[in-house]
Amino acid sequence: MTAMNTTPPTPSPASHFDAAARDWDQRPTSQQLAAVAPRLLAQLPLSPTDQVLDFGAGTGLLATQIAPLVAQVTALDTSAAMLEVLQAKGHANITTHCGDVFAGLPGRYHAIVSCMALHHVADTAALLRAFADALHPGGRIALVDLYLEDGSFHGDNAAKGVQHLGFAPEALGALAQQAGLADIHFSHIVQLQQRNGRSYPLFLMTGRKS
Repeated sequence: MTAMNTTPPTPSPASHFDAAARDWDQRPTSQQLAAVAPRLLAQLPLSPTDQVLDFGAGTGLLATQIAPLVAQVTALDTSAAMLEVLQAKGHANITTHCGDVFAGLPGRYHAIVSCMALHHVADTAALLRAFADALHPGGRIALVDLYLEDGSFHGDNAAKGVQHLGFAPEALGALAQQAGLADIHFSHIVQLQQRNGRSYPLFLMTGRKS
């Protein structure tokens, strides 16, 4: 008789975010990340006629702050439950799009923003190329993520879909330039305190399409 495998299956990253969606905004990390939007916007010129893509938008940490300043925000995420929470916030000019960035984007944009989503995508070079392809000439990026860390930030990295333990600015900047982005600049944007008692710095990477 073949022994039965009694090990429970590892939850998929999508199921993790779907299950956490309802209480996502109340998480201590989410509350600390509220400081990101005003600091990002201070370095991202926007116009009332702009179309903006928020990659990995989740419940709208960035999208809801950007929407009053522009014509339209497209909030892209792979978690339908997270986007449902965002939709319930009632911003008329935020359009949600549930899908994979590599399956194609619904438009072209004057700016692409993201907060804590890059490290969930295995092929960073392809992601940056997708961003460059989706930008109008002169369009800008403003992307926030972790500096390189030792894997302790998330804890259960596999269940949470972690593909990279943060990024080295030099390497990420080189990939951005290879993708056709220019004027790449990195700055420290916020420090996150985690339950493990440690503090983790986040960077803001800005740039533009040549």
